[in-house]
Amino acid sequence: MSKSAAARSRDLIADALVWDAHAGVFPDPEIDLTLLNAWRDHGADHLSLNVGFDIMDRDRTMATLAAYRAWVLAHGERFVLAGTLDDIADAKRHGKLAVAFDIEGMNALGGDIAMVERYHALGVRQMLFAYNLNNAAAGGCHDADMGLSDFGRAIVREMNRTGMIVDCSHAGYRTTMDIMAESAKPVVFSHSNPIALCDRQRNIRDEQIEACARTGGVVGINGMGIFLGDNDIGTRTIVRHIRHVCDLVGTGHVGFGFDYSPATGVDLGAILASRPDYWPAGQRYDTPDIKHAGPAHLPDIVEGLLQRGFGDNEIRGILGENFRRVAAAAWAVKA
Repeated sequence: MSKSAAARSRDLIADALVWDAHAGVFPDPEIDLTLLNAWRDHGADHLSLNVGFDIMDRDRTMATLAAYRAWVLAHGERFVLAGTLDDIADAKRHGKLAVAFDIEGMNALGGDIAMVERYHALGVRQMLFAYNLNNAAAGGCHDADMGLSDFGRAIVREMNRTGMIVDCSHAGYRTTMDIMAESAKPVVFSHSNPIALCDRQRNIRDEQIEACARTGGVVGINGMGIFLGDNDIGTRTIVRHIRHVCDLVGTGHVGFGFDYSPATGVDLGAILASRPDYWPAGQRYDTPDIKHAGPAHLPDIVEGLLQRGFGDNEIRGILGENFRRVAAAAWAVKA
């Protein structure tokens, strides 16, 4: 008797490499990172954890990064600080969660491009160019999009050199097209959904998805309800977003960047309301009780993909092999 879709889903998740390209945990050195068990306990093998965004300055970002590094290193029985693909493979073999870090926006550099290499040395493996608003490097998705500055172009080249994934999420359209033209390595949208299915400034056009695929990159589906639909995190809606990207550019260019955060005691609504410049009116940030899909939703999502005719290898790609391919290219540097 053939296995049910639900059984095949569980087996695929257990066997495949499961990669979440971005967590939405509010970066704060005081947060208790036992919340990372929400990924480990639901089958994730690798997570990119945010240590800063453009609202924070360089000192606050460094303090958060230092605290997160120390916590992960102190809990080696369950977690691995992952700087290489070998670290990730070893973590999976031993039932641990591999954790690397990302930064959302270039204010964390403090105007100093040498900080790219410093952050890389401390475990940052992915950086975004802007967080919603413009900065010295790039234009944001909620701002008058200035494109990449000369400083921004130099950062792309430095990220390529040091071995860091170039990430276009949260940036403006013109900026993302500039980034993808400048980068010599694959580029990602770690947590961005198709604007064709959900009209938000944070989502991305089909042309951006196609340009990303041409670099060899991946679009990570965001699990935040206001970027999927009308605060909708239903399996059918998530699968619809996955299928849209697959129909445009193929199954090799989609993955997951859930932007998920377990309960931390942080009042998300109050944070969003406190900075209407970064989270402007009309973009649904004032939605009560914003819902988030996360790793716990993977069994239902994979089952939905199986029922819609996706093959096992295609699903393995979506679960993690597609992002692994990008990391293999982006993290590799010449001696």
